[in-house]
Amino acid sequence: MWIKILLVEDNPADADLLAELLEVSVGVEWELVSVEFLHEAIAQLGKQSFDIVLLDLSLPDSHGLETLTRLREVAPDAAMVVMTGLDDEAIGLESVRLGAQDYIVKGQITTQLLVRTIRYAIERSQTFQMLRESERRFRAIFDSSFQLTKLLTPEGIVLEVNQTALDFAGVRSQNIVGRPIWEQLIWQQSPNGKEQLKEGLAKAAKGEFFRREIDLLGKSGQIITVDLSLKPVKNDTGQVLLLIAEARDISDRKRAEAEILKTLAREKELSELRAKFVTMVSHEFRTPLTTIQFSSGLLQDYSSKWTEDKKSTHFARIQIAIKRMTELLEDILVIGKIEANTLQFQPVSLNLEKFCRQLVEEQQLNDSNQHPIAFKHEGDNCDAQMDEKLLRQILGNILSNAIKYSPAGSTISLQLNCQNQKAVFQVQDRGIGIPQADLERILETFYRSTNVGTISGTGLGLAIVKRAVELHGGQLAIDSQEEKGTTFTITLPLISQTQ
Repeated sequence: MWIKILLVEDNPADADLLAELLEVSVGVEWELVSVEFLHEAIAQLGKQSFDIVLLDLSLPDSHGLETLTRLREVAPDAAMVVMTGLDDEAIGLESVRLGAQDYIVKGQITTQLLVRTIRYAIERSQTFQMLRESERRFRAIFDSSFQLTKLLTPEGIVLEVNQTALDFAGVRSQNIVGRPIWEQLIWQQSPNGKEQLKEGLAKAAKGEFFRREIDLLGKSGQIITVDLSLKPVKNDTGQVLLLIAEARDISDRKRAEAEILKTLAREKELSELRAKFVTMVSHEFRTPLTTIQFSSGLLQDYSSKWTEDKKSTHFARIQIAIKRMTELLEDILVIGKIEANTLQFQPVSLNLEKFCRQLVEEQQLNDSNQHPIAFKHEGDNCDAQMDEKLLRQILGNILSNAIKYSPAGSTISLQLNCQNQKAVFQVQDRGIGIPQADLERILETFYRSTNVGTISGTGLGLAIVKRAVELHGGQLAIDSQEEKGTTFTITLPLISQTQ
């Protein structure tokens, strides 16, 4: 066995004695380098490595424990044995506390003691280096883990915390270690999460594994969801020694799951809309087709025997049925464009007073004047730039609904007020009204009020109205009371820009 020794001793007699003791030792070969000053020792350690340093604390250029401290700064991994006087054993013990592997008392040194001390000191130094390297590796793995990791006492006191957790919470280690984990700000700001944490600690302290998803308030004020686990570490007798607390930020995953659920809900909604569409089309087309089939059949079989008035009646029924089917097809085409986001907005010059009067006449003719429509106009100038087709969809659908859902003979009101560069249309009826529970959904495609009974309809009209108003950059308000009537207020800019 070959051992390289640096002897730091300013007393030549003590240095010679140590050299002689080493020479008579058996089974070990020594290489001894001897210096008298601390600065010489530092220089030697800078040039080459030694297995062990035998150090006298009292040197010409350094004295006491400072000698050890300065040398350890230069060679932190070197094994060191401090040599003390007979009355300095307390200093020897303090030297060991400060990092020396051992100490020996001058005047009591024998060859056997010296060799044994050197060997044990080297072994302890190597063991210490291995432990330090193991700790370094543990710390590197501990800190680089993507998990937010803490080591806790069974009572929840933080013993260690990794860098990932420190960065996540925006705190420093000294503000966490030695304190209960629930005193961290991130838990203090989340009372519900704090209670769940304490529940988990109580279970883990009894030896149970705990895992739960917990919502916390993050340092920037946003809600963060973490997957928290508490794992107890036990000794051979089953006693819980410490707890490993691990957490992962799964907020992105939860948001992605929420988006997937939204997409699935949308797909389900679209599927239901398709089913409603098929049902609606088959139902709404059946009535006018039946009318056309019935009246055309009668005309074919009996027209030669009927009067002109009776023939005209059935021709009128056929024309009304065809008109109804044409309107229905138009609504379906418009809804298709709305769903595909391809409905075009094409404003033209319009005089709104003239437009409204013409629309009222058309509605009165279609209704055979069963529901008088009172039109009132206010404002000096109602010249506008609006999409004529979409405006007809807006007012036509609302007026036809007012007629459809109002008792015969009741008056429907249409008011137009042009001022402040805006046109306000207000349609008021005294019909069945819309239940409050339906108001939130009444503008959805295919949705119809729960109180319409057997009155036919598609549930397309108001969905078209909503989109047409949006394309004009306007606003739509609905005020309704069941059994008392409904008021629609549409506010549009007089000069609408192409969307």
